[in-house]
Amino acid sequence: MTVENRRARSPRGSGDDLRDALVTATAKLLETHDLNALSVRTVTSATGVSPTALYLHFTDLPELLRAVKARFFSDLRDRLTAVDGTGRDRVKALALAYLAYAREYEGRYAVMFHAHRRTDAPSTPAAELVELGWAAFEPLIAAVGAVLPDASVDEIRETSLELWLALHGRAQLSVAMPWFELPDEDRYVDRLVRQVLG
Repeated sequence: MTVENRRARSPRGSGDDLRDALVTATAKLLETHDLNALSVRTVTSATGVSPTALYLHFTDLPELLRAVKARFFSDLRDRLTAVDGTGRDRVKALALAYLAYAREYEGRYAVMFHAHRRTDAPSTPAAELVELGWAAFEPLIAAVGAVLPDASVDEIRETSLELWLALHGRAQLSVAMPWFELPDEDRYVDRLVRQVLG
């Protein structure tokens, strides 16, 4: 590690700053690097600290990745919360905003929904990550509920999930098969909303 890359020593009590720096560095790396190429050394090198510094804040790499995913889901929620509109128009706007996010942050999106197959990763996602995932879709769930005022909580949640499954499928396909000519996005979303909401 060169002197130029070494992170300046933080003042006493600023451990949270280092934790945030590690998450930020990992998030930036994952924008352009494959998840399986990530290692403790690449993260700490990008942060400018020694590899042992990471273990002061995270048990292992999978725990750091969960923190990164949590930040990404929080960012997605902020993006969706900022969407304007009412009724079906808001549902459509949220759908388009979701697809735009997936397109704009292709690397980030891939990490958010990556099914870890690393041997050192947990077999099930952490409970807090599941909660953050659902929290990110609260704007969509609320918009669907506003359009279907007589529907039960379970029906609203299921309907919202149907919308997300279709949107996620399109987002994934556009990355996996960029040469495939997909239907016009606006028409696709308009038809999807009409089909799912009735």
